[in-house]
Amino acid sequence: MTRADMFVNPKREDWMTAELEAKLKSLAKDGKITCYQSQKFAQDNKIQMNKMKAFLDVAGLKVQNCQLGCF
Repeated sequence: MTRADMFVNPKREDWMTAELEAKLKSLAKDGKITCYQSQKFAQDNKIQMNKMKAFLDVAGLKVQNCQLGCF
C-alpha cells in the first residue's frame, strides 16, 4: 500500500480471512480497538503494519488511543 492508496476504500485481500477478521473483532469494543491491540494483533499474526490499516478498514474498526497521534 502506498501513501496515495492509504485513504482509498481498501479491498479485501486473500489473507484477510473471515476467521482472522472474527479474531480481530473479538478484541474490539463498540467497533473500536486500541493502537496497542492492533499492533500486537499484527505482530502475533505476522501481518505487516502497513497492511494492518487496510485490514482494520475492511473489518470496519476504528483505532483509538493511537500512540502516534495518527488516528
